[in-house]
Amino acid sequence: MSASPQDLMIARLFFNAAFPVMQVLLDDDPKLGKAFANLAATVQFGAKNNDELVACTLKIDHGKITILQSPSEDHDLALTFPTVEKMNALLRGGIAMPRIKGNLILLPKVLKLLMGLMIMSPKKRPKEYNKQKLKVKCSLFMITRALSVYNKLGDADMREWCTRQPDRIYQFSVEPYPETGIACYLRVKAGNSKSGRGIYTRRSPFVHFHFLSVEGAMKVLQKDVAFVEAVEQGYVETIGSPEYACQLNDFMAILQSMLT
Repeated sequence: MSASPQDLMIARLFFNAAFPVMQVLLDDDPKLGKAFANLAATVQFGAKNNDELVACTLKIDHGKITILQSPSEDHDLALTFPTVEKMNALLRGGIAMPRIKGNLILLPKVLKLLMGLMIMSPKKRPKEYNKQKLKVKCSLFMITRALSVYNKLGDADMREWCTRQPDRIYQFSVEPYPETGIACYLRVKAGNSKSGRGIYTRRSPFVHFHFLSVEGAMKVLQKDVAFVEAVEQGYVETIGSPEYACQLNDFMAILQSMLT
């Protein structure tokens, strides 16, 4: 059975936007970082779609990870789901079993890394500050990248929104910055888009989503309060165009529903 266009879109969003966040987990989670510090391996992760393999490759090199957007001819471990739908179900926190082939010694660590991405799930509500900070950091890094990928994958509404804009920066940051280390941005220019980490310094932001604390960012990302209420209650301030801030927030909500 062929995967639907929606399922293929979700799979590509996971590969291109969520999986790169694995590096944040390795950098900021001491236990996970230690587990991968001396590991070098190539892992293929994907699903069958008729005769096609929809897959990406994780290149792990002593605490550094690179995500290649294609299958691998030479890998140490392969996790292959029978359908794209079942693969997406697992990545969204459901239950699905892949076919596992290769060096099974690697499996526990790889699964731990994949499950680490679940920190972005609305069901995960860490109480420890460092875990809250990690959740917010991963979530914002993922969503800004996903916005750009969504445009590049050809969603009609996102394409139209990006096409009618000149060179604009949508900045996100969480106070107290730089102590939190949480800042990222989306750049949109005449149909093109690019995400990045940190504060964009070459141009003033067209819209700045300025979260006043990690706690406030948590409330917004968990949808404990609606975005407008979050602004009213002082969890976040939007500096710049309120119209375009709301439009971008709508796209973020769509992506969060697809990926969590």
